[in-house]
Amino acid sequence: MKKLTVLILLALCTSVTYAQSCAKSCEKKSCGPEGTKKEEAAVITTMRSDLQTVIAKMSKSTFTFDNQLKDLTIEKGASDDESLLFLSQAATTIRYELLNKIESSKLVAPLKEYKPSASSTKQQMVANLKKEIQLLAVQAEKL
Repeated sequence: MKKLTVLILLALCTSVTYAQSCAKSCEKKSCGPEGTKKEEAAVITTMRSDLQTVIAKMSKSTFTFDNQLKDLTIEKGASDDESLLFLSQAATTIRYELLNKIESSKLVAPLKEYKPSASSTKQQMVANLKKEIQLLAVQAEKL
């Protein structure tokens, strides 16, 4: 019985500590009950908007891009990680289309040479993804 009581107390202490650490990780305006985030990070929303702008410019260009890409709407994920995954997949698809459908002479140099980097942290992943989206946006301006 004592062991059960100790385990329950340990479990409660752990969950209280976890809830407190979550509460510190989000700003008041974006926090929901028990410190959970209600909305995704602003940087992710901005990146999604930037990619949707690239897609819109590609759709209006004279180049013939894949129809599925022209109709692509990048969904908001259930979590920041899932949203980043969706953004990464969309950026990869867009980059592939640009590299394969546009003459090499019309591509911006950094896009021709771009190689995705491995990311060991979420911050690195966001930074790498922002860089890739900026390259795609520069190319979209030249379509």
